[in-house]
Amino acid sequence: MKIFILSTLAALLLASDGKANEQAVQYGTAPAALQYDRPFFGKESDRPVSAHKVNYFSINHWPGDNAAQVKFQISMKFRVLEPNLYVLKYNLFPAYVGYTQKSLWNKGQRSMPFEESNYNPEFFLDYPVNLLSIGRFKLRNIVICPLEHESNGLDGARSRSWNRQYLLLKFGMEAKEKQKISNSFLVDKALLYVKIWHASGYSGQDDYLRSVGSGEKFLDYMGLGEAGVSVRNFLWGGSLKNHQLDFRTPLFRHRRKKSYEFEFRQQLPRMNFALYLQYWYGYGETLLRFDQLAHRGFAGLSFSY
Repeated sequence: MKIFILSTLAALLLASDGKANEQAVQYGTAPAALQYDRPFFGKESDRPVSAHKVNYFSINHWPGDNAAQVKFQISMKFRVLEPNLYVLKYNLFPAYVGYTQKSLWNKGQRSMPFEESNYNPEFFLDYPVNLLSIGRFKLRNIVICPLEHESNGLDGARSRSWNRQYLLLKFGMEAKEKQKISNSFLVDKALLYVKIWHASGYSGQDDYLRSVGSGEKFLDYMGLGEAGVSVRNFLWGGSLKNHQLDFRTPLFRHRRKKSYEFEFRQQLPRMNFALYLQYWYGYGETLLRFDQLAHRGFAGLSFSY
């Protein structure tokens, strides 16, 4: 109910502002910043299917090593409504269905089994607002998700799952020069996001922790939110183009259950792939490993579509 109320209020707020902005852009009377935002925010460039989170394929050891493990992620989002519907207009209800799958494949073992896959479907509304300008900083997007599920598809004692509803705010810092539009890289120079969620359906993980004699709870490891920062083209004063660093960490988790994830991508010339590096430190890397401390790196390729 709270999520529904939030989405309704956001729709009403954006209805009046979005109409005025659309007319201003059409007749060329919009501020320069708004006309700059238009090509890559909103319905004009939004495709029915696009990348959601980072898509990558990586490995942590040479393939012949017994400890070699492949880690890959496939993530996409599907636009639910057509942009030109008369009643359910896209700028009022920018609805998406997202799907992300993250897998660990034990490539170095004899039978090369998959250790685990995490399946993460969600439904969300993504409002491109571009409001509250402070210099080059803007509130770029408000994302409201009434339903997100994540599970590992296993049964018995290895089964892990939980549900979330979340509110996500994205703040962008405009680049001094317009950057190349990319489906997987920022258009802004930098991005800060804050994601707060309400979690449910995780009692199985709490039961598991009690069974191993732990006094912690599942949310002590996973937190009640997440924050992240992304920066594009920062190396050598920006002279090296088409690279990006992403950092994320949970919020409101137990102070001894920290985790950090770093991702670096460098676009390869004339290819739809980027060099991909990942470093993980902490807990919660996957659902099955949520209570295990890990610090390891991966290298591979990321891709967009």
